[in-house]
Amino acid sequence: MKNNKVLKILVPAVILLLIFAIVGKKAGWFGKAATVKVAVENAEKRTIVETITANGKIQPETEVKITPEVSGEIVELTVKEGDYVEKGWLRLRIKPDI
Repeated sequence: MKNNKVLKILVPAVILLLIFAIVGKKAGWFGKAATVKVAVENAEKRTIVETITANGKIQPETEVKITPEVSGEIVELTVKEGDYVEKGWLRLRIKPDI
């Protein structure tokens, strides 16, 4: 009698599990292989540009210290950074009051 009660509960449970497994398989809930999306492109010859970001300090090979012989306020600057200069060329004007 106890076996009949167990069978009456166990048989419908097994049938429900089988139905769930069949529906789940068809719906793709399980049993599906993992897929990976891949971008594909035709082969062609081109230039590859690589960019690298790095942190650090830039140290000069030669360090030059420039000090004035006369101190004062600069009122006119005739050259810009990176300009080529020669000895004797006017580079700046200092306020003549001081």
